[in-house]
Amino acid sequence: MPGTSPTPEPPNGAGRGGAAWLRHRRLPKVAIALAILSVLVGIALTVHLHYDVFVPGEAPDAGSLIRINGPVQRRAGSIHLTTVGVYYGVRLPQLIAAWLDSTAQVVSEAAYPNVPGQEVLAMDQSQRNATLAAFGELGKSNLPSNGALIAAIQPGTPAAQPGYLQPGDVITSADGHPITLPDQLGPIVQTHAVGQAVKLEVVRATGASACPNPTKTLTMDVRVVQNPQNASARMIGVSVEPHLVLPVDVCINAGNIEGPSAGLSWALEIVNQLGPNDLTRGRVIADTGTMDEKGTVGEIGGVAQKEIGAERQSATLFLVPKSQEAEAKAAAAGRHSKMQILGVSTLHEAVQALTAP
Repeated sequence: MPGTSPTPEPPNGAGRGGAAWLRHRRLPKVAIALAILSVLVGIALTVHLHYDVFVPGEAPDAGSLIRINGPVQRRAGSIHLTTVGVYYGVRLPQLIAAWLDSTAQVVSEAAYPNVPGQEVLAMDQSQRNATLAAFGELGKSNLPSNGALIAAIQPGTPAAQPGYLQPGDVITSADGHPITLPDQLGPIVQTHAVGQAVKLEVVRATGASACPNPTKTLTMDVRVVQNPQNASARMIGVSVEPHLVLPVDVCINAGNIEGPSAGLSWALEIVNQLGPNDLTRGRVIADTGTMDEKGTVGEIGGVAQKEIGAERQSATLFLVPKSQEAEAKAAAAGRHSKMQILGVSTLHEAVQALTAP
């Protein structure tokens, strides 16, 4: 018949329409489908998604992480800081597993970005804030300063170059002039032209093997650059705050715990060891909350996971930021937990709650 092609013979002598012939014709399509599936599985296993996952973390005893160089009160009971494990930029299998895990929480990567070093600095700041807040609660405020403490260093500036300044360094002298307050550093830097160097004397902690931590004194020349926010001003690239002299030395070794949410724990433990009132009274207490130097308790992430951590520690009371009390109670109710949950807004409120009959 015109316009048609002869039908090819089936392979291996199989009859037309036979099963072997049909399998042969379908084989390339199956191979292509398997290849595409393999590629998709490979992508799912290797590509990081824009989600993070929170899971319950440990709840260590804050008292085991704090050393105070002076007479302290030995109390029965314990105060536990609560943590979350964070998996940043998870892959598809981890994301699916988290959705199926009632103890995990999936959050947007944009809400909790993984910025290298940021959580370490936040932990350092939380320790300083908590210590000052604790001494304020104990009636010991208006402490003297003996230097300019470097709280942060601006990336790309002379101070950030390897071998130069570090967060936690204390500047005690600039161009031979004693520095006891942060405000004394800026005017000395402004006397230099761009490209000139200011000579700094710096005290740096060298370890956490003793309390107070051993230190060494360094001298370095740090180049002055123009301030990008003010063409008429110069800078070296550091943010400084007073290095306050404490009545007794307090040393906190957080290990691999990062972030600011242990502030309430540090402050309560210091008050419990140095104050007149027994805050624990034989109880296992857990808590979470950021803290500023005035004792204000701030919100944290992963409160539901921290509630689980507190419960696993057999805590009878869990202190949380006041604004997150309802969320923590809802998490506890979902697990039929009998642990008491209390929201607080300040360190003083937390102390009052723990000393109440």
